[in-house]
Amino acid sequence: MTTTSTVASSTSTSARTTTTVPWRPTARWVADWREKLPLQTIMRMLQVLVPQVEKICIEKSLKDEPQILKFLQNGTLVGLLPVPHPILIRKYQSNVGTTVWFRTYIWGVVYLRNSDPPIWFDTNVHLFEVQRS
Repeated sequence: MTTTSTVASSTSTSARTTTTVPWRPTARWVADWREKLPLQTIMRMLQVLVPQVEKICIEKSLKDEPQILKFLQNGTLVGLLPVPHPILIRKYQSNVGTTVWFRTYIWGVVYLRNSDPPIWFDTNVHLFEVQRS
């Protein structure tokens, strides 16, 4: 990823020089970015699984990665992870703004869908009226 910076030259012609500088993350940027990541579920899973894997490795003296992967594949995370939030269902409550919007939208669709063939030709039906001064 690169960023482009524009530098004004010191000449009287006000010419601009464009240089391409590769973008490099700063420690502050990484810290801000990391705070915004949704890592709670992964961290909870690691808090539970890391001690279990360490215990299995010590007790059974496991050193092969396939054996550890087999242990992880046969395990379950049921009860370890937080329960997801219930889905909130809200009923539609009309108001003046949405009623006007729906009415305008529906009439716009009706008008545009019936413009070819022009059934509105030579009638007094108009989508909107323009005031002339």
